[in-house]
Amino acid sequence: MPHTTSLDELFRRAVTFPGAGVAIAALQTALGHLEEELERSADQIALRLRARHAQLCDELHAEDKEDEEYDLDRTVNVLLPRVVRGGFILTLWSTFEVAALDLAQYAYRESGKAFDADPFRNGSFLKNLDSVFTKGLGVPAFPDSTIRQRLDELRLFRNALIHHSGKIDKLPPTLQRATPAEYAAIDLHFYKDMRHQYVVPRAAFTRRSLDLVSEYILCLSERVYGAIHPIPLADA
Repeated sequence: MPHTTSLDELFRRAVTFPGAGVAIAALQTALGHLEEELERSADQIALRLRARHAQLCDELHAEDKEDEEYDLDRTVNVLLPRVVRGGFILTLWSTFEVAALDLAQYAYRESGKAFDADPFRNGSFLKNLDSVFTKGLGVPAFPDSTIRQRLDELRLFRNALIHHSGKIDKLPPTLQRATPAEYAAIDLHFYKDMRHQYVVPRAAFTRRSLDLVSEYILCLSERVYGAIHPIPLADA
């Protein structure tokens, strides 16, 4: 007879176990809506400006028109993406941290191990993941070193957005490029002001970031679940 998973096991996996599936699914949905709204907002702003210029074509000075076109470009390509996509990356990393903490608390409790109130409070988050899961539970936190490197790159990019508005000299070295075209090739929009040079994430960069974190935390969840619950529950 084919093997069937018991209802108790299904309940433990879907309800009791704090897998990150629900939070990740919510972020997937949210990003789709945010990109749609970003595109719609950009179109509406451009449409209103074009209508204004058509209405005032005989009154508007050429320099004023040029200034407004510049402001439009900065709003559509810099300010809105920085708020929407930059804000999403901050939320993504926060969700990642919360999911990891929930997973660790559950795993330590089920394993009967003592657990610090918040082992991720100090130091590097990724180093703490290694300490909590690899050393504390015997579950490899980073079986693929490339994934760890990519996560650290995202962490540093997030820090550059939070603390330095995306200044290119504060980006991780792996993301620093020499020309605007080279930044565009990795889906970062380059811009500058009188003092500094910056980047903001484009849609593809944000999507890759979400996919990276999603794949990592879901795979970690599966490894942890298999380690602490090696034997499936049977219905009573």
